[in-house]
Amino acid sequence: MSRKSLSLAIFGCFTLIACSSAPIDPAELAGKLKDKLTTEIKADGLKLFTYQAALVEDKSSRDMAERPLPHEERMRQMDQDPREQRRSRKEHEDILEVWGEQVVLGLTKTLEMTGYCREGYFELSRIIESGRGEIRGECKEGATATDRQKFVNY
Repeated sequence: MSRKSLSLAIFGCFTLIACSSAPIDPAELAGKLKDKLTTEIKADGLKLFTYQAALVEDKSSRDMAERPLPHEERMRQMDQDPREQRRSRKEHEDILEVWGEQVVLGLTKTLEMTGYCREGYFELSRIIESGRGEIRGECKEGATATDRQKFVNY
């Protein structure tokens, strides 16, 4: 499958997801999502983390050749009718909102599985872009001796 076709398929899936009111089934993203939790425990017991998630892409050179260059994409957008531009921008915002919800869901499940932030967390920053997201946070509870051993190189 070419990169362009794959991008259109992913865009179509997100568009359908954004238009539906049903929650996303995490099984739909099985094998399509790569995530990582990085933890840091400070000397005073402060527990910090960074959660990163990204859609896995096929990066063959043939696919890269078929992908439009950024300036070509901008030129195409400039030629669009203003109503089409607004619709396109709204669709993109909806896709980002759904993707952001998926990143939060991934973080929640990861924290539950690892037991890192047992009492919840404070969000310090969030970056959500097409196909990738990052949330940095601070756990509400301090580190225990068990946490220091379990998450020393997590």
